[in-house]
Amino acid sequence: MKRDKSRKKDGKWGISFAPIVRYSAVFSALILVIVFLGGGILSAVRMRSLAKASLIAGHAQVSQRVTEAINLLESLAGLPEFYDPEVPPLEKVKKLDQISPGFGYMMICYVDADIIVYSDGSEPASLASRDYMQRLFSTGQRQVTDSFAAGADGATLNYTVAVPLFDQQKNITGCLFCAIYFDEVVQILKQSAGAGGAEITLVGSQGQVMSSTSGLPYGNSVMEVLRSSALFGGATPDRLEEQLLAALPGDYWSFRDGSLYYTSYQRVENTGWDILCSVSFWTPFQEVLPTLGLVSGLSVLLCIGLLWLVRRYIAGQMKIVDTLVHSVEELEKRIYQHERPEEVDFQEVLRLTSNGLSDSLTGVVTRSVFLNQAASLMKKADAGQVQALCFVDMDNLKYINDSCGHAGGDIALKSVGYILREYEKKYDGVVGRYGGDEFVLLLTSLDDEKELRSVLDELVLRLKTEVQSGGQGIPVQCSVGVAVYRQGAELEQMIADADEALYYVKQNGKGYYHIHQK
Repeated sequence: MKRDKSRKKDGKWGISFAPIVRYSAVFSALILVIVFLGGGILSAVRMRSLAKASLIAGHAQVSQRVTEAINLLESLAGLPEFYDPEVPPLEKVKKLDQISPGFGYMMICYVDADIIVYSDGSEPASLASRDYMQRLFSTGQRQVTDSFAAGADGATLNYTVAVPLFDQQKNITGCLFCAIYFDEVVQILKQSAGAGGAEITLVGSQGQVMSSTSGLPYGNSVMEVLRSSALFGGATPDRLEEQLLAALPGDYWSFRDGSLYYTSYQRVENTGWDILCSVSFWTPFQEVLPTLGLVSGLSVLLCIGLLWLVRRYIAGQMKIVDTLVHSVEELEKRIYQHERPEEVDFQEVLRLTSNGLSDSLTGVVTRSVFLNQAASLMKKADAGQVQALCFVDMDNLKYINDSCGHAGGDIALKSVGYILREYEKKYDGVVGRYGGDEFVLLLTSLDDEKELRSVLDELVLRLKTEVQSGGQGIPVQCSVGVAVYRQGAELEQMIADADEALYYVKQNGKGYYHIHQK
């Protein structure tokens, strides 16, 4: 059986760097995914904080403006000069006209008990057709209206706050009302949205859009917008409508116009209005995008740098491997150009091999190296071929040492090692020195058990030989225990099985082999 050796054209051993590049690319892509996923999570958290901050700001300013108007009008309503019907209406109007500019209202007007409105320079006019006036005079409760068109042109939008006037007997003698500029509320919403990019919508008591920084048409139902969006987390348009009608605060997630939105809403005090604040996912994501890009770029550069360092390290190690391979080849040439192992210059062998990898006497690998290499070979071996582990033990090493000295015993061990290494190379295996006179040999490229037995017959004969030392022949004989690889078998178990087979040989005559039987 021949081995496949992969070399470059210059004769040096090569290694493909492509898998490392692929793994590095996958690792870099994974880092980018993690970075941008983290940015997405951070953006989602930021959406909530931006929406709630803008809602708090918008709600506070709108509520404050309405409350200020109510407090001012109720303070004026407590003065006799305004609730006393004996005071001429024009006198009341003049005082109100002096107050109005200081508080920034469109107008502050007086209405008598007949629901006639008086203003300086204009003819009295009836407001009996106004719904909020009818409710005020029938209930005696203050009123805060949705935005509606008023004024001489009949097109100017405003919000009206009205409070009743009561005399000493708690009879309604009229009312005072003020009109808040529509544009003033729009400006409040824009300021509350701020640089955070939030979208704020003020919804009237009938669910209509009164003002919106996101460009929603005036007067349209806000429920149309909700029904055209995909809502998450159990929220539905009908459920949200119930929440708004019940003046309950809340929030929800939605998807519309190609973006994820988080919306928080709350009722404005003293009114039937609701204020909704929405933040798009892309708003905070664009804020963190430069940071994500920087982190991603640095991560990719780090991966490229590590890849370069790994490549340099591997290139350095490959030079060492190439030198080692060259030394092994030179060693093979020196060994196999001689017929007898005792004629080999083993000092030169030791020079060409590493003491940490091979046995200093026999030239085979050490026990630890064998275990590592054998396990690796078993994993890579063709499942269609037979793998066998041979436990080889010299039967008469003590006799040789006693008869010819330790020098003779060393020559015998070298001879065994030499023979086993031939089979190691011939059958894609590895041989190692397991103990003093014990060797382990793994063969991985046998076609079937018939070939295995043929190889073992030959091996036993080869190991039963004679080496020369000091002019005398030294007989060498070995016993071999064999374990054949079975599906799922571990290397340690095969060694134990081979050792058991070897024991069988030792107990039954020595000098031959026995295959362990399950």
